[in-house]
Amino acid sequence: MNRRLASSRGAWRLWLALLPLALAWPALRHIVESRMSLHMLGEFPMLFIAGWSASGLCLRHVQARRWLRGQRLLDWHGWTGATLASGVALVWMLPSALDAALLVPSGAAAKLASWWLAGWLLADGWRRMDAEVLLFFIGNLAWMLATAGLLYVDAPARLCANYLLDDQRWTGIGLVSSAVALLALAASAGVRRPAAGNSHRCGGNASPRTHHATMASTSSTSSRSRQP
Repeated sequence: MNRRLASSRGAWRLWLALLPLALAWPALRHIVESRMSLHMLGEFPMLFIAGWSASGLCLRHVQARRWLRGQRLLDWHGWTGATLASGVALVWMLPSALDAALLVPSGAAAKLASWWLAGWLLADGWRRMDAEVLLFFIGNLAWMLATAGLLYVDAPARLCANYLLDDQRWTGIGLVSSAVALLALAASAGVRRPAAGNSHRCGGNASPRTHHATMASTSSTSSRSRQP
């Protein structure tokens, strides 16, 4: 059963890792990038998830694990991955960057590589982040998404030369919705961690008392057994 589950997960990760290759089909790529909402809310997460899945696949191979050990030296406690992901999200929410990705081949290549690399690094680094750093990263990313989304919604004119005003507004609504989802995730994580910490501290306080009570009971029993 475990082998089937592992093989199923590996197959899904492989499909997700290879999913960006579908953009090599010009017709499909034109459909995705012709709409601002599909471009930002569909293609960007797809590239990020592809890098994340590729990192998960590499963890299954011994040689790749050696590479990841060297990578972790540059990604101390996941800070490098978090910084890169924040920078990538900030850059590709700019209207000029979106236009460059559509009009300049090097801009399109930078878009693909940066989102994929951000997913690769975060897949391994987020588990090594401190709780405070992780919550700050999620909150900062949510703030950027909400700010960009509100700007897209409230802008009286087109900010991107290649997209219509209605599509721009729908994209802004999608970005704000994504920000709300991230904030809910951060709030849920913030509530659970203190509860776990409190229960751990209570357990730590109760444990010595239980230990002392057990020792007292044992010593009392032994003293009674020694009496004639």
